[in-house]
Amino acid sequence: MDPFDPPVSVVLALWATRPSSHGAAVVEGADGAHEVDDPTLSSRAGRVSLAMWLAAAGPLTRAVAVLVSPADPAAVLPGAVDVGECVVAETLSGRRLALVPQANGTSRVWRVHDMHTALTPFDAAQARRDVHTATEKAIETLTELDLARERPELADTLTDLVAATLDPALVPPWLEPRRRGLLERSLRLGAICELALQDDGAAATALQASRRSQVLRPLLAVARTGVSAATDWWAPRR
Repeated sequence: MDPFDPPVSVVLALWATRPSSHGAAVVEGADGAHEVDDPTLSSRAGRVSLAMWLAAAGPLTRAVAVLVSPADPAAVLPGAVDVGECVVAETLSGRRLALVPQANGTSRVWRVHDMHTALTPFDAAQARRDVHTATEKAIETLTELDLARERPELADTLTDLVAATLDPALVPPWLEPRRRGLLERSLRLGAICELALQDDGAAATALQASRRSQVLRPLLAVARTGVSAATDWWAPRR
């Protein structure tokens, strides 16, 4: 198993820009078929297959994965906070949408929420600088707090995360190397921070636990922004 698996919203954002049955299959993986619940559709109570919805939505002019927490500015996205992720899309017809994945047995239903305002574009160049700095800070903090000594069972996992890469099968062939690099570094940073924050009770002192949270939670926010910047696709201007 890979040290990290990208959230399903990341995979959809990467493949939705060029919809195909293959792309839908990659998003669905082995867990089961995905459906989309869109209130603008009338058939099947507004629920259709992911592949059918992507085809019906028409050409997208933007697609971006957004990973959110209650503390993030993006928390205003409808329904996304509870699951921590969504895909924001804009269509050629002018719709602005948030697609929020929700568990449905072994599969998922993407619930479509119309957005009234556009999501601010993400700056990939700035995100690269921020993620680089944040990763160094995360490693420095974990070394300073000696987390591997407090939780020795995590030492190997953290080592694996430092070298983790995306499963090639999940990455569309048209994804630019710089975007892929930013995505991997951002996912890696997020996985490291989440792993280190999982159990504050393992810290030697309450002060150490507070220090870990104060330093790593902002870095986790940087990682989320990096993921969005890496997946923020816009249709070329004609």
